[in-house]
Amino acid sequence: MARSPSDADLRAVLITLIRRAGGSVEIDNVELYDAMIPDLGTRAGGFVVEEIPGGIRVILVADES
Repeated sequence: MARSPSDADLRAVLITLIRRAGGSVEIDNVELYDAMIPDLGTRAGGFVVEEIPGGIRVILVADES
């Protein structure tokens, strides 16, 4: 996608992934905080959303800075 995903786009992706996982995903606090807060000076990075035939691809990318 050429544009940044909207909140509605991200909500739709999250709903789709939770449905694929059987309707429930459990995330412990350590994993959640690790994704939100930099650990030992590293950066959390982000993701890229690409259009593919018939949908999108979401890719995690590390922040190199």
